[in-house]
Amino acid sequence: MLRTMVEQSGETGSLVIEGQMTVEHAEELKMIFLKALENKGSLDITLERVDKVDLFGLQVLCSAHRSAMKSGKELTLIGEQPGALRDAVVMTGFGRNAACSASTTCPWNKA
Repeated sequence: MLRTMVEQSGETGSLVIEGQMTVEHAEELKMIFLKALENKGSLDITLERVDKVDLFGLQVLCSAHRSAMKSGKELTLIGEQPGALRDAVVMTGFGRNAACSASTTCPWNKA
């Protein structure tokens, strides 16, 4: 199950994701990210209550980050990162000690 809550205040949006960031929810996640970033300069994402993440969930999050950067917007993971996210990052090889070539704010150097 996937649950999301979007709050918007001024130029910053806040997106809270709970449940599963998996292949079954990839398209829904993509649409949520696009809509949340649509009219905002930045988006803060809280994943503390995510209990399952797979490669598709990571790819959607990475794609949202790249899309935000291309639009001159900022996407930031805030709060404690759940074990499910950290485990998925390690298992899929997304983990890195430095930011990806796309940005110095790559979310994976913190996961």
